[in-house]
Amino acid sequence: MTEKEIIGGLSVVVGMICSVVYIWGIYKGTTKPHLFSWLIWGIVMSIAFAVQVVEKAGPGAWNLGRATLVAFFIVGVSFFCGEKHITKSDWMAFIIALLAIPVWKMTGNPLLAIMIVSIIEVAAFYPTFRKSWMKPWEEPALAYFIGAMQFSLSLFALEKVTPATTLYPVVAATLNLLLIIMLLWRRKVLV
Repeated sequence: MTEKEIIGGLSVVVGMICSVVYIWGIYKGTTKPHLFSWLIWGIVMSIAFAVQVVEKAGPGAWNLGRATLVAFFIVGVSFFCGEKHITKSDWMAFIIALLAIPVWKMTGNPLLAIMIVSIIEVAAFYPTFRKSWMKPWEEPALAYFIGAMQFSLSLFALEKVTPATTLYPVVAATLNLLLIIMLLWRRKVLV
């Protein structure tokens, strides 16, 4: 096993821990995932994963593949016990997420697709940020911390380091950290 494979495997294990923490919160009723955030995340992660595979990211892509599957699982769970208040801006982010696929196909440019997907990732966080501003206890800060760790680890597992393979994990890790900061601050303010 190479060093990158070990780190890639570690990022998958950390990601699985993140998923268990998040899904356990849903099961306990303390976590209320926003349906559209997770749907958009699933779409953009699948595009980002495809780009990483095409760009030969190697073990650095493993965690993103795992995260894509979990995101779509959480979408299914969200239908039953998640936040379903969907706004016009949520619909806009969803439609834009879908548009990244034909843009990539038409241009053949994976970096352009990742740039679009990364912008959409920011937009996809909006419903969760909006909901969490008012209800900061409905998202587990620990899961987002572990999420930031998994994306950070995956960067060290990349076989080929290019803007197309690194941009999405950097954006995802940063957004996870920003959400944690907001959650902890709002919990303190609202107590």
